[in-house]
Amino acid sequence: MTLKLDSHIWCLGTYAERYVPGGYFDPLTLDQQLEIMSRIEGLTGLFVFYPAHPMPSDPDALVRKLAGFNLKVSNLMVDCWGDRKWKHGGFATTDKRIRKETVKLFKDAIDFSRAIKAESVLLWPAHDGFDYPFQCDYRDGWTHLVETIREVGEHDRSVKIAVEYKAKDPRQRQYVSTVGKLMMLLNDVALDNVTGVVDVGHAFMCQENPAESLTILDSHGKLGQIHLNENYRDADPDMIFGTVNFWENLEFFYYLNKTSFAGWATIDAIIARDDRARTLALAVALAWKYKRMADILTARSAEIDGNLAACRFADNAALISELLLKG
Repeated sequence: MTLKLDSHIWCLGTYAERYVPGGYFDPLTLDQQLEIMSRIEGLTGLFVFYPAHPMPSDPDALVRKLAGFNLKVSNLMVDCWGDRKWKHGGFATTDKRIRKETVKLFKDAIDFSRAIKAESVLLWPAHDGFDYPFQCDYRDGWTHLVETIREVGEHDRSVKIAVEYKAKDPRQRQYVSTVGKLMMLLNDVALDNVTGVVDVGHAFMCQENPAESLTILDSHGKLGQIHLNENYRDADPDMIFGTVNFWENLEFFYYLNKTSFAGWATIDAIIARDDRARTLALAVALAWKYKRMADILTARSAEIDGNLAACRFADNAALISELLLKG
């Protein structure tokens, strides 16, 4: 695989939330955010939003804006959750009018993504799920979800759509909650250009092993995007990748090296209590350190994979410790 790292400007946001509605920081201007990102070694892309604000809404102006800071467009993220109209979902809702609005939004976003040469379009069905028993009709919800996403994917089969799964938040239960249910969705949609996202933190939150989740999507040709963050397996605070679950993160990059993935890996972090610029730079540096450690292991993959085939965990743990944990 070829590693390219991007981020989004949320990583340099104010982080307003319900406990601190005014945010933890004063806002930065767009130019200040882009300037900070441009100075971070190893960060070369920006994950762009649609609608594009605060970036220019004109595609050519947007691309020129980023080029002025030595950044490229990576992927496009469609905001299909930030309005109260989506409180019952944008894809699975029984309200046909809302589903039509969601499809129109994504069709426009797909056209915009072509104009800015984004590699893929993120689709996160954030509000599509339920909170209580007897709140939703699961059969109808899944049917609407599949049909709506299929309509989005059919708009332009040359544009890759990447669907993101998450166990909960903002809903208590989301329809697309695990990598298995994501694969079920992708099989039901049955379009080559509709793929999936491995968000490492989301995998941890639903008690998955991220390397296994990655392998499931990749082995079915459905690995569309990678988001790098993590947590303590109980929620999704978007902590810096590489700071909590060392061995699983290392294994994730080892298996990522086995793929032909050449897309962007996104630094998807919330930095609410420390210096934003320094911590974003740390997140980028840690991702590259994990890649370099995985490269060391890949050079000894014949031994490591031989131990995997023979279920010799102790031999692998000893070998990897010798290679990486000096002293």
